[in-house]
Amino acid sequence: MLKKSNVLKAVLVGLLSAATLTGCSSDESKLEIIDPVARSIDSASYKSESTGKFMTGSFMTIKNSGSEDVTLVGGSSPDAARIEIHEVIDGKMLPMSAGLVIPANNEVKLRMGGYHVMLMDLNEEIKAGDEVSVTLEFSNGESLNYTAAVKDIAMDDEVYGADMGAGMHS
Repeated sequence: MLKKSNVLKAVLVGLLSAATLTGCSSDESKLEIIDPVARSIDSASYKSESTGKFMTGSFMTIKNSGSEDVTLVGGSSPDAARIEIHEVIDGKMLPMSAGLVIPANNEVKLRMGGYHVMLMDLNEEIKAGDEVSVTLEFSNGESLNYTAAVKDIAMDDEVYGADMGAGMHS
């Protein structure tokens, strides 16, 4: 009888632990990445003079259904040496060192000519039909993974070169 009692206690402790963990599910991520894509490399793509590697943009909608603003602060990718968050102002692409705020109960569209995720120093040229994997990092400690289909996307009027600012390609 003692052994059954110990087994019963262990089962109850296990169930209570599982219930406690499940109870935390209300704190699950309120962030969502919708329709991610990445721009294929073509004759208009910029190649870093210092590394000889290409960079490209990834575009999507980031939805925040939470009650607090969250800032997209960076990321990583096995397909690129580094990730930067950029915006285009007056036709010039600029890094957003403070990140991109995703307002509470709202969404932000990342697109050509606006906000976007830059995949810097790509490991290889990517073409339409390929996929890239990215992990985005947010100010609240969350990370979101996504896989973006690579597509041929026409270049807007952004400047992807020497006019991008000091230190962009080092």
